[in-house]
Amino acid sequence: MRKLFLVFVLGISVLTVFGRPKIANLSFPNTVNLFDCYEIALETDVYDNPYDPDVIRVFAEFFGPDNRSFIVEGFYYEGYGFSRSDKIEVAVRNRDQGWRIRFTPVMAGKWSFVVHAVDKTGETVVSSSDSKLLSFQCQSVDSAKGFITMANTMFLKRTVVEDGKLQNRSFFPVGPNIAWYDCADYNKYTKPYGIYDYEKYIDALSGNANYMRIWLNRYQFLSLYGPEHTQFKNGKPVMYFDATLNQKDAAELDYIMDYAARNGITIMPCIFNYRNFQTKSSVASLPESVMPSDWINNPYHTVLGLRSNAEFFTDPEAIRISKNLIRYIVSRWGFATNIVCWELWNECNNMFDETPSKKVQQDIINWHREMADYIRSLDPYHRPLTTSLGKMVESLYQGVFEHLDIVQQHNYQNIYKAASREQFSHVLMQASAAARQAFSDKPFFMGEFAFSQSKPGHSYAEKDPHGIDIHNSLWSSLFSCSMGPASFWYWDFLRKANLFDCFKPMTAFCENMPLLSDSFVPKTTGTIYRKSILFPNHLETYYMINATEDTIFGWSQDTAFCYQSLRMLADPMGKNGHFVEKAVNDREAYVYTMKESKKPGPSSGSNTISIPIGNQPRGTRYVVRWFDAETGLEMKDEAAEAVVRNGFLYQKNLSFEFPSSVRDLKRSRINNTYGDAVFVIYKISH
Repeated sequence: MRKLFLVFVLGISVLTVFGRPKIANLSFPNTVNLFDCYEIALETDVYDNPYDPDVIRVFAEFFGPDNRSFIVEGFYYEGYGFSRSDKIEVAVRNRDQGWRIRFTPVMAGKWSFVVHAVDKTGETVVSSSDSKLLSFQCQSVDSAKGFITMANTMFLKRTVVEDGKLQNRSFFPVGPNIAWYDCADYNKYTKPYGIYDYEKYIDALSGNANYMRIWLNRYQFLSLYGPEHTQFKNGKPVMYFDATLNQKDAAELDYIMDYAARNGITIMPCIFNYRNFQTKSSVASLPESVMPSDWINNPYHTVLGLRSNAEFFTDPEAIRISKNLIRYIVSRWGFATNIVCWELWNECNNMFDETPSKKVQQDIINWHREMADYIRSLDPYHRPLTTSLGKMVESLYQGVFEHLDIVQQHNYQNIYKAASREQFSHVLMQASAAARQAFSDKPFFMGEFAFSQSKPGHSYAEKDPHGIDIHNSLWSSLFSCSMGPASFWYWDFLRKANLFDCFKPMTAFCENMPLLSDSFVPKTTGTIYRKSILFPNHLETYYMINATEDTIFGWSQDTAFCYQSLRMLADPMGKNGHFVEKAVNDREAYVYTMKESKKPGPSSGSNTISIPIGNQPRGTRYVVRWFDAETGLEMKDEAAEAVVRNGFLYQKNLSFEFPSSVRDLKRSRINNTYGDAVFVIYKISH
């Protein structure tokens, strides 16, 4: 039998067995505010691979005032400091290193904890200091924002502190993708702007949006595994993988997460992305000699030795290494209350040149199930999980999302197709409705949307410089029963066009949204006729209504201000009703200049909107509250009532009037920028 020793390390009592792992220099604060990060620091012996829990595992068990317990994994840490030289990030390694355990308390009061270190020789446990339990006081606060979780099968919620009391509030992520930072030398991926590029974007989002989506592993930019293009050895970028992890980029992510949280921005972190696994160049216009495929430099290929990218999903070593990466991510950043959800992949099946075989599809499905279960075993805060696919493969789509919490799609449309006048507004609503039909127990999110910009002449800067289509798509998708408005992709366009305020009205509106039930369904007043969509009184209206028909949220717009309708006033039409590429008849048109003299007038002589009502008797009364679509704030002078009346062929309708202050029929003019308004309707009596 081994002999037990009671060892004191800086006043900390350690129960250990000779030869078992060392815990030294344990330090921790005595207090922390509710929903702030509580960080424990310690040191252990040196291990060949501190990122593999089979080699060394450090964790803590926390016990709350209500006796709930949370197990939180520790992570190996190396400190970095950052400075700026012109626009370029300069990262310098400092002497700070060791292990960290990060935990966020979810209630005020006294907490205690026990620290564990486990290696192949056994386990060391630290449970007390000066004969007292390791503990800290979590202090109450007047206001704070806690974790985001699923409210039900359709929407999210966030725990917050308001006036010193815990509350659950609805949460709708509103914001764009900002997948990676830029660099001064884009062809060589050197001279990165790094954290200061993210600072710039977060500053622009602050006060306008509440969300962004980032990639954690694009090798040329922020990447925990893969080639580091700011460090070279023998003329090649230094490779980080498995037993080595890019601690500089991890420190960058620390900074980004913290800076985003301080500016009110939540994050969807995406762990893997298809570009790193493509066997062809990610830039189709460039030859392999100029822009080689990322698979050539992928450490799963070059270091581990996978022969094909499909083996990533089945090779035991690849699975072990991937789990260790995921474990590190959840351990280091799982404390962050501004993480919306974990995303496993960006467009997973786009790594393949062709549709993957049935076997590979099943391997992808099995991989997602295994990794989802693994994250759930690690994350004490039970955040939802998602992933994204590229090309739609129905069997893969159904199989993958069966094991995840949030169904996600990406949607890119052809900027020249005008056959449907409601291109994105309608497409996004249809996508949400279809996803809800396929997965009635899961929220839906359009994680990326945009016009395709695969060739010159397709860019937003050329065809939608003022973000009219973006504005319309955000409002229509917000009321499509998705968990938030669609997330725009081209963040560099938003910066160049100074359009980050396009998110502000949706963010302001959503801040006052109540917790919603999951009985809402998406609707539109439009009717498909051939390839066009027809709206009564030329008022494009998208809305969602709950099962009891007592609450309706929606957005309505004069159809003259639909993006494609505005294009029709400016651009020539070609074959099959599509726009002629690169041709513009009227460069002074409203869609390109937003000149008041070029603004369309009302498209009809009626402001009446009618919504079918199925289960309410005639005479049921509703109150209609109108909101400014450019600010998200209520137009209090436009409050009105609506009554259920008989419609055509015994159909009962709820009829109400579009705001005359926006669509002024008497003067035949539109008084705001987009010819639209937002409404909330509540039943007040039978």
